[in-house]
Formats: sequence, C-alpha cells, structure tokens
Amino acid sequence: MKLNRKFIAILSIAVASVLTISTILYFTDASHRPGGKHRMNDSLNDQALIQVGATYITRTHLTAYKDNLAKSDAPLPDDSTLLKEMAAKELMLQLADEEGVAASLEDGVQRARQLRETLESQPRQVQEQHLRMLDAMGISEDQYWEDYSPPEYRDMLSIERFMNKRTTEMKTNQPDLITSTKQLKEDLLKKAVDEQRIVVLDPDIHWR
Repeated sequence: MKLNRKFIAILSIAVASVLTISTILYFTDASHRPGGKHRMNDSLNDQALIQVGATYITRTHLTAYKDNLAKSDAPLPDDSTLLKEMAAKELMLQLADEEGVAASLEDGVQRARQLRETLESQPRQVQEQHLRMLDAMGISEDQYWEDYSPPEYRDMLSIERFMNKRTTEMKTNQPDLITSTKQLKEDLLKKAVDEQRIVVLDPDIHWR
C-alpha cells in the first residue's frame, strides 16, 4: 500500500504537538477554550515570563515545554525563541476566539476520529511508528485519541481557521500583496507587542 504522505505529515505534527500536552493547557482548564474571555494562569506564585492578554506564561510552563520537546531529535531552540512560539500560539487562539472562528472541542473530537480511521488504513510501519511515539509519551492509544488529542486538534483547527481568515482578508483588501504565513505571524506578534497585548515580564528574555 502506498504511503499517504499528507496524512503522515498531519499525524507527525499532531503527535509532536501532543508531546507538549502539559503546556497545551499551561494556562487553565481546557474547557475554557473556546468561549472563555480569558485564560488566567492558575499558579500565581510561579515566575511569570510573558503576559499575553490576561494569560501568563511562567517559568514552569517553559520548563515543561522544553522537557517535552527534548523527547524529539530536533535541536532545542533557546528560551527566547521557545517563549515566542508559545506566545504566538496563545495570541492566535485568543484572536480566533474574538473573531468567532475558534473550533470547539467537538470539532477536535471529530478530527481525532477522522485521523484515527485514516491511520488504521495506513501501512503497518506507519502504525508502528505512531505506537512508538505513544510509548514515549507513556499513554495508550485510546488515551491519545480520546483524551489527549482532541484539545490539541481543536487548537490546531482554531489557529488554521484564524490564519485562513486573515489571509483571505489580506488578499481581498490588498490583492497585489504577497506574504507568507510566517510573515503574517511575525506581523501579528509585532502588533501585539506594540499594543502591549504581549508584555515581556522578565528582563532576561530577549524578544526578537
């Protein structure tokens, strides 16, 4: 059977993201998303590094994020780069909520079901690779699909919908403008910093 490269890419991204499940919910209970006005940090005694809206990213969140990323073979970026990634994700989730394009948890459940069915039709080596990833995470297949992955797929869908909305608006308003997703994210971050929606609280963090 021929490998479905698109599916493998989606699955790899999803599994890699769920490896950071402890930081996916680093701010509050996942049930606050979408529809919650703010997601406040639930550990106010922790050292806050960055504030995004009413949300705080703390030293504990960064450490958990780094620990999970360390499970992959990819080089680990510096703290400032990681915090920028974390802030960008939270910013886009907040904007998706505000602009009415955030996915629901049920959307995440449906996406998980679809990918699980697709995985079952893939060659054995693909399924075995997925199981090895779950072993590294220390969870069962049912736990992954039913508990861990739906909130992450919901967040991924929310960001995807928000970015598609912004891209469509830009093409409508400025049809001659050519921009990449990366540049659009950079512009969103810059604007958020300028408007003090994102505030760097630790002087040792070099935002760039």
